[in-house]
Amino acid sequence: MSVRQTPSGELLGSYPDFGLSCRYDDDDDPAEVTLFPGEELSTTEWVTADLDSAVSLDEIR
Repeated sequence: MSVRQTPSGELLGSYPDFGLSCRYDDDDDPAEVTLFPGEELSTTEWVTADLDSAVSLDEIR
């Protein structure tokens, strides 16, 4: 698996926004989060990530 630097905020601003919803496996102590389309259908209907692999949106933007 390769690692690369997160793009700058300016580059991220040019990417499209997506209406996503999410659910946790346990509301009190989540270990997994599942993202799925909030309104529209997409090619991938859902994506699940475990806590060790997930990155906060604050860290991305």
